[in-house]
Amino acid sequence: MINQSNACHVLMNEFEAMKKAYDNDEDGYDDLAHSFYDEKFVPYIVKQLNENNETELKKIFALVERLFNEGDEYAVNVADVSIVESLYYEKEYEGKYKEKIFSLCGNLTRKSFDRMDEDDSAVDDAANYKESIAA
Repeated sequence: MINQSNACHVLMNEFEAMKKAYDNDEDGYDDLAHSFYDEKFVPYIVKQLNENNETELKKIFALVERLFNEGDEYAVNVADVSIVESLYYEKEYEGKYKEKIFSLCGNLTRKSFDRMDEDDSAVDDAANYKESIAA
C-alpha cells in the first residue's frame, strides 16, 4: 500500500529525475508528499507533455493510477489534489494537455479529472445564478 511514509519513495523509485530532485533539495520532503508531487512532479509532467514524451507519460499516468488504486486515503488525496488538480489548472490544460492525458490515464484518474469539470460547472452555475438574482 502506498501511504504518507512511502509516497515520495515510490515516486523516486519510478523516476530517476525525481530522485535527483529529492536528493538536491536542501529542505527535504520527508513526509511532505503533497509538496514534493506538486512542486517537483507536476512540472516534470508538464515538461513531458510539452515534449510529447509518450513513453515517459505512460509511466507517469500508470503511477498516478497506482496511487488511486493502491494508496491509502493520504496517497489518493496526493493523486487527486497535488497531481490532478494541479494539472487541471495548468493554463494549457483544456487546449493542449487534456486530450493527451485522457488518452493515457486510467479510469480512476479520468474520474478525478471529470470531478474537476463538475466542480467547475457548479461554481459557474452558482456565479450565473448570483448574477441573475442581482439583476
